[in-house]
Amino acid sequence: MSKVNVEIEDNVAIVYMNNLEKRNALDESLSAELLENIKSLSQNDSVHAVILTSAGNVFCAGGDIKEFASGVELKAIDHYFKKSINVDVLRIVDILKKPLIAAVSGYALGGGFGLVANAHIVVSHPNTRFGLTEINLGILPYVIFPYVKRAIGERNAVALTLTGNIISSEEAYRIGLVHYIDEKPLEKAKEIAKSIAQKSPLVLKLLMESINVSRNPLWESDYLSLLRIVNFSSEDLKIGIESFLNKQKPQWKGK
Repeated sequence: MSKVNVEIEDNVAIVYMNNLEKRNALDESLSAELLENIKSLSQNDSVHAVILTSAGNVFCAGGDIKEFASGVELKAIDHYFKKSINVDVLRIVDILKKPLIAAVSGYALGGGFGLVANAHIVVSHPNTRFGLTEINLGILPYVIFPYVKRAIGERNAVALTLTGNIISSEEAYRIGLVHYIDEKPLEKAKEIAKSIAQKSPLVLKLLMESINVSRNPLWESDYLSLLRIVNFSSEDLKIGIESFLNKQKPQWKGK
């Protein structure tokens, strides 16, 4: 069964993440399908705006911890050549180059938070919870940090990264991550997207290009990706994952 479903109506594409057994954890197969669809939509001139959402009640619970566990044994060079899908899926706004709206419910943690930070407009259910929880596993949100910083400012991004705290929709709204809080986030997102899709396609394209050129964090993200490789080869990440899976307090080694 496909882990990503796409519907197109009124020049708006709705992208549903459908990895529900894992709460839309960004495993390699979901990431690959999401990237494939985003690249396809970027070339579809009939699509003027895109909504990213979940087919279920949880937007995205972050990375797949079990896949992380299998990856800690890889050498740094292996991480370097394997990083493409895992990195690019968290840069979808730069690949899409179209207005991106996130309709969010349940949880948006780790990489899920990063997907939200990629969006130009975010609509959240009142009960949604957000968090950069990577530090609890002994890793940092390297790839998404530039996007998070751009969305909520450096001090808010650093505070959430250091603490690993989970915040409410109201707090996410206060710091600028969320634009609208609605009981029916997808319906609100459709309303916004259809309004945007009625604007001049040329003007929308020029606006997206202007945003990407003036605020493109790719150089920063590339450097942070190298730090990610070092982190993924560390003993502390292995300890963090094992402690999480065994529900134990990690005993860090600093290596």
